[in-house]
Amino acid sequence: MKANCVDTIRIEEIYQEILDGKRRNFPQYTWSEDVDRELAKRITRYLIEVVLDWDTEQIINGWTRELLVKYKLGGMLSIAYNGCLNPPLHDAYPDRFKEWQLRVAPNGYWTAENSLDALKWTIEVKEQLKQVYEISWLRKHNLSTPLKVFWNTQPFTMLNDLYPGRFKPWELNKTPNGYWTRENALEALKWTIEVKLKLSDEELKKVYSYEWIKQVGLRTPLVIFWNKNGFKMLNTLYPSRYTRDMFIALQPMT
Repeated sequence: MKANCVDTIRIEEIYQEILDGKRRNFPQYTWSEDVDRELAKRITRYLIEVVLDWDTEQIINGWTRELLVKYKLGGMLSIAYNGCLNPPLHDAYPDRFKEWQLRVAPNGYWTAENSLDALKWTIEVKEQLKQVYEISWLRKHNLSTPLKVFWNTQPFTMLNDLYPGRFKPWELNKTPNGYWTRENALEALKWTIEVKLKLSDEELKKVYSYEWIKQVGLRTPLVIFWNKNGFKMLNTLYPSRYTRDMFIALQPMT
C-alpha cells in the first residue's frame, strides 16, 4: 500500500491498531512517500494529544528516542526524520518549542549566540531572574553545557554578556566564587544605599538592620569581614557619620 493510499483508512486508526496489537507495522512506503511529512505530523499529534494526553511540560521532559521506539514510531523517526529527535515536534507544533527547552539539543547546535538567545528567552519569558539565577537553574533549563564551553562555568559572566552592566553580582541569588572582598562589599553597600534605593539619612536610619542587610544580599561579607557587626560595616563605609544609637532596627544578629 502506497503512502498516498494510506489515508483511505485514517492513519490514526492504523496507528491505534498497531498500539492495540492488531497490526504489526504501518503499510509499506508510509513514511518514505509521506509528502511534506503530513502523515508524520498527524501521528505525532495523535501520540501526544490522544495516546499520552501530555501537556507542554510533560512533552519537554518526556520527549525521547526511547519513547518513540516504545510507541512504535522508531521507523517514522528513522525514515521521515533521518533519526533526528526534535524535528517531529517542530513539524507537528511549529514555533511551540525552542531547541533549548527540549531534553536533547541537536549536535552542533550550541554557539555563544544561541546560548545567549536561550538565556534571554528563559529569563524574560519564564522567570524572575534575581531570585533563581545560579548554576542549578541553568542546568534545569539545559544551559549548563554552553555555560561550561563558552563561559568557563561562570554564571555571572554569561549573564553580563547578555545584559552588560545591568546586574551587579551581589544582586543575584549566589555571587561568583571568591567574589567577596571588603572593597567589593563596601561598593555593594554604597551602591545599594545611594544608587539603587536612593536612601536619605533618615530613611537609612529607619531601615538599616540585619534583615535588610540579608535582603540586599550582603549577609556573607557582613559575617566574613565585620563579624556580624552591622554598624561597624556601615561605619567603615561612612566613617563617623552615624552613631550606633541612631539605628533603632539594628538588633544583634543571631
